[in-house]
Amino acid sequence: MKAVYIETNGGPEALQYSENFQEPTIKPNEVLVKLEATSLNRVDLHIRKGYPGLKLNFPHILGADISGIVWETGSEVKNFQKGDRVVAYPIVLPENLEPKFLGYEHLNDGWKYFGMHIPGSYCEFVAVPAKNLVHISPETDFARAATLPVAGLTAYHGLYTVAQLKEGDVFFLWGGASGLGTFAIQLAKLVGAKVIATVGKNYKKEILYSLGADYVLNHYEDDVVSEVKKIYPLGVDFCLDFVGRTTFEKSLALLRKNGTLLICGMITGAEVNFNLQQFYIRHLNIKGFYLGSPQEFSELVRLMDENKIKPYISQVFDLKDASKAHTFMENGEHIGKIVLKI
Repeated sequence: MKAVYIETNGGPEALQYSENFQEPTIKPNEVLVKLEATSLNRVDLHIRKGYPGLKLNFPHILGADISGIVWETGSEVKNFQKGDRVVAYPIVLPENLEPKFLGYEHLNDGWKYFGMHIPGSYCEFVAVPAKNLVHISPETDFARAATLPVAGLTAYHGLYTVAQLKEGDVFFLWGGASGLGTFAIQLAKLVGAKVIATVGKNYKKEILYSLGADYVLNHYEDDVVSEVKKIYPLGVDFCLDFVGRTTFEKSLALLRKNGTLLICGMITGAEVNFNLQQFYIRHLNIKGFYLGSPQEFSELVRLMDENKIKPYISQVFDLKDASKAHTFMENGEHIGKIVLKI
């Protein structure tokens, strides 16, 4: 089968293309999915370079976004048949689930992430547990579906389940032109929240406004905290931060009393310093999150099928050009998602 893989950690040049990679076999409860498209996530770059504490079995295939057609089904699979159009939940959950995590199944220990712990989606075929699959409508483009599993699900879980964002809330996010950001803007507007987003390049502003953002600032050129306080003197209800060290203090400064900082990343560093006093004086909250539950993923797919959210794709590359796609992401020129066509 066609596949892009790595045999060692390194830069984009570590990505190798083959048309003779061994095709996976399926278990009785699995489905062999013939991929039509996948998309890049920033974690792909980190895994390629060398993710702290992660030991890969080389050769290793990256990618967690699986969108395609059912090609073969295991003997125990009843709800899918060859030719079905599907998209896959991005982690394989452990068999034994804690009842206390009902609705938060991804919090169970022992899950395996496609492209990290198990072979991923930069290839022609992937073995996927049938319970991970969700049907997509005939009208839904495979490339659009491929943007949902990681970025879309993370935004959905963070805004709707963790924050429980509602009409009238003021929502701020750094990096609104990211894959996560473009979903978060649309999901926030869908419930009637006010949205303030930032970009690093001014040409990206127009796209964010088209997605529904009410205000867009340049985090390199603008004094973000001061500008936001001009609009909302009391501060914002929620701030989404996946940047880390360089934005943490500003994120706290943006919050109103009883505001909530939502954290789902650490691009610029994991360790920060802060004054504990402000948390009880200002009644602040910090909530961390990642991905989401299978039920949330099904609900997200429904929103896409109903055109209530529209994934924004910056560019589509052929699978063999995955190294060019990685370089494109690292250069920060993209808006939304970058897709690989299989």
